[in-house]
Amino acid sequence: MQRLRFRLAISQAQLLRYYQGRVAALSVNTEQGLRLQVPLHHFRGFVGHNGLNGYFEIELDGQNKLQQLSRLS
Repeated sequence: MQRLRFRLAISQAQLLRYYQGRVAALSVNTEQGLRLQVPLHHFRGFVGHNGLNGYFEIELDGQNKLQQLSRLS
């Protein structure tokens, strides 16, 4: 298992464009220097009135498949 951390700050207006079907995945840069594409639907539970903001940790299995996504702060 691999754990990677990253920060997101996406406004409500930007998210609206994503959910209108223009974007299927978010591209994030991790603290470890990797770029990941994470399907947008994994973030739905973290969206608030101000958009999608926070410090996140993603856990990947040996085949780099998402096992868990959590907001740390």
